[in-house]
Amino acid sequence: MRWIALILLVAGVARADQNDLELWRLGHPDDLPCTRCDGLPGDVKEPGSIDAQARFHRMASTLGLAFVPPFQETAGTLGQSGFELGLTSQQVFMNLPADSWATQGTQATSAAPRVLLLPTLVVRKGLGGSLELGVAVSWLANSQMVGLSAEARWAVIDGVGNAPDFALRAWGTRVVGARDLDLTSAGADAAFSKSFGVAGMVKLQPYLQGGIAFVNAASSVIDFKPNVENNANPTADDGVFRSVSLFNNRFLRTAAGVRLVAGVVVLGVEGALAQGSNPIQDGAPAGTANNFVRVWSAAGRLGFSY
Repeated sequence: MRWIALILLVAGVARADQNDLELWRLGHPDDLPCTRCDGLPGDVKEPGSIDAQARFHRMASTLGLAFVPPFQETAGTLGQSGFELGLTSQQVFMNLPADSWATQGTQATSAAPRVLLLPTLVVRKGLGGSLELGVAVSWLANSQMVGLSAEARWAVIDGVGNAPDFALRAWGTRVVGARDLDLTSAGADAAFSKSFGVAGMVKLQPYLQGGIAFVNAASSVIDFKPNVENNANPTADDGVFRSVSLFNNRFLRTAAGVRLVAGVVVLGVEGALAQGSNPIQDGAPAGTANNFVRVWSAAGRLGFSY
């Protein structure tokens, strides 16, 4: 638990950094009653743009998928007395245009980073009856954003003869520390795995997962002209992005990996892909194009299993 506290402490004391959000730079989807918004006479309305909402959807969906935790587990459970602690380095590979990555570092004009780094602490506990629970804490490097995740898993087939293990899982992630953004991910999947003994000393455990991931995104009230202020009407340049509901923003996700277990030490690698095409907002106007979002990730694990 000290590691969890350490990750939260690091994120909590950080000041605004390269990957911290500045959503106002995406533009505003609805009209503003002013363009300069400085309170001087002669100011005119500034039209909104549906492209701003598309940029918001693309960025929020990418972040939501990036925070899906790499539990890096087999379909077989740890058993009633089993416990595993692991530290993972997850790299998320994304392909976003500059105007869809609005952070302090890029200001939605410089190229978006190709790789995001998310160190993650994972704890798993077997409950018996082929049930298992897990929690994870992920931190997006160079930001104040932290993902808090939990999963529940049931191994339908667990250690039966020579048959592969098979499990069903549900998980959820809540991202905190994302300025002006309310972000939640959830999903369910199925997994197959098989454990092989090697030289009577170690176990090799390949596994495959496939399922669906959902991303829910909404914004708080945003000051779209933060560099000016109309003291007589300070909210004239405020607005929100339109919400993207969980079950309307769906992505297929698959992951494959292998674990090497030697005594209590666990080493693992995993690769994952999530992608889908979805409406950019709830109740999108007729004729509005969907956004296609694809996120690749890779993770390496050092853990201890008891």
